[in-house]
Amino acid sequence: MRIVFKDKKHSSGTIRDGEIVLYISSRLSRAEQVRHIEELTRRLTPRLERARQLQLTGAGPLSRLTPSPVTDDAALARWAREINDRYYGFPMGRVRFRRQESRWGSCSGRTRNIQISHRLRGGPHELLEYVLVHEIAHLGELNHSPRFWALVERACPDWRERRRLLRWYGEYLRAVGTPPDSDP
Repeated sequence: MRIVFKDKKHSSGTIRDGEIVLYISSRLSRAEQVRHIEELTRRLTPRLERARQLQLTGAGPLSRLTPSPVTDDAALARWAREINDRYYGFPMGRVRFRRQESRWGSCSGRTRNIQISHRLRGGPHELLEYVLVHEIAHLGELNHSPRFWALVERACPDWRERRRLLRWYGEYLRAVGTPPDSDP
């Protein structure tokens, strides 16, 4: 566990590269800092343990997923166009991997560009496909209404399971570290 004291109002914690990292407010008394450290450690320890159990090898729930051969922007764009042509036919802009830490993907209603997180580059193929379908569906519905989810289901009938696995994959990455980004 790593503890960083910062001049900020609130304390927080996260899991990075297989360890708990706590950001503790230096504005607090020593006793309050100790209480924050204990509470954040109590809350984050089960998440770290669960993430370690989600190993991509062995018997974890992510182990049955296959690594994606899609690792560059050109292959991603081709695949997106194939999905769009087969299921939707929406006007589409550029599709590419981008450094995105807090989202798996994003879609611009104005430019119709789709960006997929670098964390999925070479990651589980089924999860990359789900995120790609999700973002393409936003070209038809820029919300998460029942009509949007019907669009997702058209191309990805098991989207609920994939979304669940995507959450686990996020926990796994927080535990073992995010893959390196090769974007400029």
